[in-house]
Amino acid sequence: MNSLFIKFTASALCLCMLTSCANIKDDGTRTRTEGTLGGAALGAGLGALIGAASGNAGRGALIGLAAGGLAGLAYGNHVAMKKAQYRSTEAWLDACIAQARRTNQSARAYNSGLSARISKLKNEIAAAKASGNRGVLQQKKAEIINLEHEATKQMKGIDSEITNQDRVLGEAKSTSLKNEVISLRSTRSSINSNYQRLASLSREADA
Repeated sequence: MNSLFIKFTASALCLCMLTSCANIKDDGTRTRTEGTLGGAALGAGLGALIGAASGNAGRGALIGLAAGGLAGLAYGNHVAMKKAQYRSTEAWLDACIAQARRTNQSARAYNSGLSARISKLKNEIAAAKASGNRGVLQQKKAEIINLEHEATKQMKGIDSEITNQDRVLGEAKSTSLKNEVISLRSTRSSINSNYQRLASLSREADA
């Protein structure tokens, strides 16, 4: 029954999206409506799944419906306002591409610095272990924790940018933007690899 409820909710909302949004001529209004309905559909499905775990899929779906709708409206309104700042969809896409490129360049620079710091930490930890200096090891452990927090924050920021750009791609197709997003995902993966290196260093400092 839970599965049927989820499918019914999502299907109903998707049908509403297809029929109502197709009749909206104003681009800004259509964008806001699509965002609201899309968020509501996703929220209802996720809410039902979460609610099912506690034995109340219906209530979970309703909560997810409201939360998803609000989130979708916020995004739809954001896109509509951003688009309104430009004279054409092409200019808007160019701005989105530039934003994705800046984010990627910044992330790459951060990751390069992180790689250098990890290499230095590895040597410092090895030297401290060789000399039996527990004080230095504790200091390096604290540095690693700080770097892990920084890396996590960086990845969350990249994830947010990727999510927004994916939504832009849903609004208007752009090979250039798609390639920038692919590159950004690759950079994010590299940062995650360095995060794993930090976790390994942390274990070395404890050994």
